[in-house]
Amino acid sequence: MRNFEEECIKRYFLAPGSTGPIGSVYVADEDLLDIFGVADLEQARKQLIRNLPHIDSLRQKFSGVMPPLKGRAPDYVRILVFLCWMQTTKTRQRGDRDFRDDLLAKQLGENFTGASMVGLDLMWEHLKEFLWREHQITLLLPDNIPHHIRRIGRTLQMAFPTWRDRAALRKLRQFIPQERLLDPLVVANRIHTSRYILGDKMQSFEYNFEKFDDARKRGIHDYKETPFWHAWYSIVAEHAALEDIEVAEGDFGEHELFRVSPLGDRVAISTPEDALKFVPKPLGKLIQKGIVFLENLGFGKYKAGTSPSNILLMKRSKLVECAFDAIRSVVGLNAGWVVANFRNRVDGGVQTESIPREFGWCNRIKVGGAYLGRSPLAPMIAGPMPAAIRVEKNGKLIDMVPHEEGLAFRDGIHSGTFIARNLRENREILLVPRANEVGDSRRLSFDFSREISEDEFHHGTAPSLLSTVEEWSGERTPPCDELVTIGEALYELTARGLSFSEAIEIVLRGMPGNDNPSEWDLLRSFSDAGWLEMTLLRHFPVRRILQNPLMAERVGSDLVRISGPTPIAVVERLHAAAGTAGAKVETWNGLSKWALPRYAVRCQDERVRGDFIERMAIAEMPKPKLALADVGNSDGVHGYEVIGRLDEERGFFAVRYDDRVADGLYRLEKKESRNPFLYRSVVDGKPVQTYVSPSVAILSHHLRAGGPLFSHHDGILQSRRSRVLLPSSWARWVSDRVLCNAAPGFSEDEWRYQYAVGASSLWAIRRLVSVTEQKEEQEAKETEWIDRFLASASNRGRAIHDSRSRTTRIARVMAEKR
Repeated sequence: MRNFEEECIKRYFLAPGSTGPIGSVYVADEDLLDIFGVADLEQARKQLIRNLPHIDSLRQKFSGVMPPLKGRAPDYVRILVFLCWMQTTKTRQRGDRDFRDDLLAKQLGENFTGASMVGLDLMWEHLKEFLWREHQITLLLPDNIPHHIRRIGRTLQMAFPTWRDRAALRKLRQFIPQERLLDPLVVANRIHTSRYILGDKMQSFEYNFEKFDDARKRGIHDYKETPFWHAWYSIVAEHAALEDIEVAEGDFGEHELFRVSPLGDRVAISTPEDALKFVPKPLGKLIQKGIVFLENLGFGKYKAGTSPSNILLMKRSKLVECAFDAIRSVVGLNAGWVVANFRNRVDGGVQTESIPREFGWCNRIKVGGAYLGRSPLAPMIAGPMPAAIRVEKNGKLIDMVPHEEGLAFRDGIHSGTFIARNLRENREILLVPRANEVGDSRRLSFDFSREISEDEFHHGTAPSLLSTVEEWSGERTPPCDELVTIGEALYELTARGLSFSEAIEIVLRGMPGNDNPSEWDLLRSFSDAGWLEMTLLRHFPVRRILQNPLMAERVGSDLVRISGPTPIAVVERLHAAAGTAGAKVETWNGLSKWALPRYAVRCQDERVRGDFIERMAIAEMPKPKLALADVGNSDGVHGYEVIGRLDEERGFFAVRYDDRVADGLYRLEKKESRNPFLYRSVVDGKPVQTYVSPSVAILSHHLRAGGPLFSHHDGILQSRRSRVLLPSSWARWVSDRVLCNAAPGFSEDEWRYQYAVGASSLWAIRRLVSVTEQKEEQEAKETEWIDRFLASASNRGRAIHDSRSRTTRIARVMAEKR
């Protein structure tokens, strides 16, 4: 690594020295992973040793034959850092005590028995003088060094926590009650008032304890970041299981599992059973039972607990025992476990009907002073006695449908004032059939300083700068009622921004219960249609959905193409403005019932077109930039650690994978920060690239690895790889060309994400990504047996007709070995 010496000086002396004198050097194993940008500690250890001087130079520096030159900058700090790490690393064996024979010899693979260590003191003294002269930083070196370790005493006492420090902390643990082990005040008081317990402590112990105590007094949780608390927790964790289990939503609606220590360290695990020895016993019993309650932490994260909850982490075998009607949604975690959202579930077994529920309307989507009245997203009425509830409109009884959460409206559109009566109580609600049109003052706009587009560097680009409309001869299908209802809800809720998890919940509630496409694909179709902008917050690892503004684009001499969200209220205004201006609104349906329609306005002349745009008072679309296939970032990822690798077959980031496989797309997280996740593409023979958007990272990684990504057949483009999609900016341009939005379509007995493309659009896309013709693929598969026939030695000399090439092929006799 370049400038490793400078990195050591900055990290271990200049940074801590800016807050006061330095009395210890804390080199954590995680530091090496960060510095060298690797995930494996053994690999980091080898890198560290590789950055040391040659063994002969090292011996001369240890013995003092090559002392530091006075007045010169140090070139030995990496050696001191290595020696401090060598004593404190988790890889150190518990019985290794001798500095030369047990530690140094095992790390370097050389014999250091009886080796002189006079040079160590010379290095520390020189470093002390350098830090004060150049940076006014005080380095506190131990003065009282026992005679038997005087040559290496300072190096022993500067490191923390050594085996002596750990022994003192283990002794301290015996004098603190189990339930108070992680109470910082109790720990500090015990050390202050029971010094005889710890015996003679090293300077580094005293120094690090004082740092911890000062941080504790400042309040909040600063003390958790101190080396002393990290060392204390590692001792406590040897016998006390105090970790939590956390479930987090992944990039594409799936869920991932972690165990989290009280220090905030997150370790990816594949099943809850992997955390059994780290979590408290009550939680462990729930894991063994197969049903774990989850507490919603917000931002798509859940924490495992023992209190009853509607959201459960449970085994699939337990899920089968539950009534289907009691389940609101289920997301697979792995082959054996799922995350299930139940209705009114309060224990590990059955759905309770006996718990009194407050009388009132629930599951409401607010529209101004009213609520959306489109089923199945219309409100429901709940109460302690559903059979006693009556719903009226204009004095007439309304027939309601029994539901797990109460009573629901029948399928359809409901508007007006409805009154629910239960004994002597009334609950009134106003329903409207559509969302309100969102004005510019209400809409939360996309801001590059605040968010990162899901398209990342593809945002605002197009495969070609052509904007004309071209022919598409595919079959068009009107949107289903469920899609219209979901569109109205998302339009209303995204005006001020909506979290990704809430949007997924709306889609799941709005879809019927059978034969549906993926909820993630359906939500993506709203982005590809220009309704929504999917973003990642720059200063928080969470995804947020924003609403795009309504815009217009002049095409040719007589057309205005409408871009952006077009709910019912906007479509009505389009018709009104167009009719007044003397123009006509055209509706272009999509390629399936789950595709949003496109709208265009046909104008007689330029005067009518200008009048229409003025009446609509909408901005015109900016010109896109020409797209590039990939714009990777080769910068380093210091401070990040690998938490997942892309499972290319299934299309999600798995937390368990073969460490021996170097190539792949890796998901990285920076601990204790609000930075978004990063995605690292490693392809043999190519420079490593880093991305922020998971969708873009997957596309770019497959582009770098090579091979066909999309297939084309009769004007339909669809992916050949799991989770590989065109950037939304490209999908919008493709939709502009043929006036047909991308959406899930039914193909080969399953729902697959599809794009309607014209001939010239397809040519532009081929410039960026590899596309194969489905007909050619099928023909190749049909004639694969011919190649196998010709390759067989038993068929040599025989002829066969190849219908694809329209030729007769003969299996040649191969030359025999001599």
